[in-house]
Amino acid sequence: MKCLRLSIYIFLSILLFIACNNEMLLERTQFTYIQKNTIPDGGRASAVAFAIAGKGYVALGRNRDGSSLNDCWQYDPTTDSWTQKNSFPGKARVKAIAAVANESAYVGLGYCKETGDSSDTAAYLNDFWQYDPNRDLWTRKADFPSNFTDACACFVYNNEIYVGSGFNGSGSTCKFWKYLPVEDRWIPLNAFTGESREVAVACHGDNHCYFGTGYQCKSYNDWWEYSPETDSWKQRQPMPDHGRQNTLAIAVGDRYCVCTGRYWRGSVTANQYLRADVKEFDPAQNKWIDRGEIPNGKRENAVAFTINGTVYLGLGEDDNGLVNNFWSFTP
Repeated sequence: MKCLRLSIYIFLSILLFIACNNEMLLERTQFTYIQKNTIPDGGRASAVAFAIAGKGYVALGRNRDGSSLNDCWQYDPTTDSWTQKNSFPGKARVKAIAAVANESAYVGLGYCKETGDSSDTAAYLNDFWQYDPNRDLWTRKADFPSNFTDACACFVYNNEIYVGSGFNGSGSTCKFWKYLPVEDRWIPLNAFTGESREVAVACHGDNHCYFGTGYQCKSYNDWWEYSPETDSWKQRQPMPDHGRQNTLAIAVGDRYCVCTGRYWRGSVTANQYLRADVKEFDPAQNKWIDRGEIPNGKRENAVAFTINGTVYLGLGEDDNGLVNNFWSFTP
């Protein structure tokens, strides 16, 4: 009998060991990263990106000498090539927002240093534009009803665009608004219930809307779920690090990833605090999974879009200047 109990104990111990090791392997499973052709203009940082009808787009941002841009480029994944499109007709800018609803893109807000310095309210832009990819045409829409327009976060749910957080030169906000494309109007929502910040990120998938990270005197690592039905916020498991800003949030189906960015430690030259990692959030288990690092990927202020289940990301900058490469992975 003792031998039988010992055998059972050993057998169960082996099963537990295998299960634990499988769990460890799951936690460390890496995506496969494939390098792609990049925009043939030397790169950019703090731009916007979106995807419509199987094509990706990158627009705005700043170039290598720091000048703000208003051009727009289209990426074709079938040929791995870029084509320049009609330029954004508003002022050149950085840290704008971009979202897709009803087969159109909506681009706007942001900051224009050529208009004024960080204390000049005119530099915080609230214009909002619709882009029709079929006609390569931009049309101005209703202005955003706030001057907290620098480094906002946005996501889309049910073809309505949610925008909030952001900076106005003197501070950040917890306020959020919803844009109704069919009616061309903005409506106020309940404020975010966490701490105010800028350079946070948001994303939306098949079943969830998330918001988190960012900066306001410190780097944040908190992660929140937003319910459009109840206009309410619920805190989820924080990211497993000390926080980050100028990062990317990406959703593919019902999978959610946060990648790149910077952990602020009070030094402008602190390249060791730049991130190249990709972390995936599992909604069912309320946990984060390490998905490896983008090769040569340490950067902040990068861009990303998804096409047919594949994520395309790149550009941005590190402490030496622009990082002009582009990658893809499929979760």
